Amino acid sequence: MRKIFYTLSCITLFMLLIPGIASAQSIFEHQNTTVPEGQTVDDVYVVGGDADVLGQVTGVVVVINGSLHIGSTANIKGVIVVVGGQVIQDPRAALGDDVYNISLDSPTQNSLLIGGGLVLGLWVLQLAGSLLMILVPVLIRIIGKQKIAAFTDRYQRESMGRLLYIGFLSGLIIAALSALLLVTIIGIPILILILLAVIVAFAVGVTVLSYRIGEMFRGPKQSSDWMKVLIGASIIAAFVNIPFIGWIVLYLIALVSLGISTQWIFKKRKKNDSRTS
Repeated sequence: MRKIFYTLSCITLFMLLIPGIASAQSIFEHQNTTVPEGQTVDDVYVVGGDADVLGQVTGVVVVINGSLHIGSTANIKGVIVVVGGQVIQDPRAALGDDVYNISLDSPTQNSLLIGGGLVLGLWVLQLAGSLLMILVPVLIRIIGKQKIAAFTDRYQRESMGRLLYIGFLSGLIIAALSALLLVTIIGIPILILILLAVIVAFAVGVTVLSYRIGEMFRGPKQSSDWMKVLIGASIIAAFVNIPFIGWIVLYLIALVSLGISTQWIFKKRKKNDSRTS
């Protein structure tokens, strides 16, 4: 890896700083280049052309968008990197280090495009998810006003361990119910409704947790409620984007959200039962 890094660094340096300059012991050309038999050079850099090495190269050989021919009298002691071409080696040619040949044919280009598209798509999804995780709780706090404020304040005093426990049990029940609903076609619409309810519960749970985290960062002036939610949601989004740790944080947030929603449903039902009795 150090050799590759060194070689790529050399390529970048030569392309940016000294394009078109050839010293007495180095060759850098934008055309076909030949190192004759009996000649010794330090490095060979060729961009947009082929290279024919018959002599001795004490350093690296880099050919971009061209092919490399290594003659039988050649002696290359450094790293060989060929991008977008072929490496043709005659018998009895002496190579002292590694050879890296990166082809840019149609299958390779398609693979690079597909891989780059997948990486870009995942990055866009991650960015969109992070923005939603910040904006949705803030909007819920602003739009909900007093009702959401009272709801958030109520769960300010709840034990986090209790909410995790309730959320874990609720998650097991939802998972078992979802598995049963997937068996029948009639259960799929109900499953979609359950999924929407879980998403709403997750949004409400993130709002509560964001407010609780934002309360910990009190400045010299009293911040507004939506600003506390914004600070907390930004911190949560930052932790969620950490590899591996983010999945654990997301899982814990989902359990707390389910715990909050389950507790609210039971309290609401208990209050309605007391009114009817």
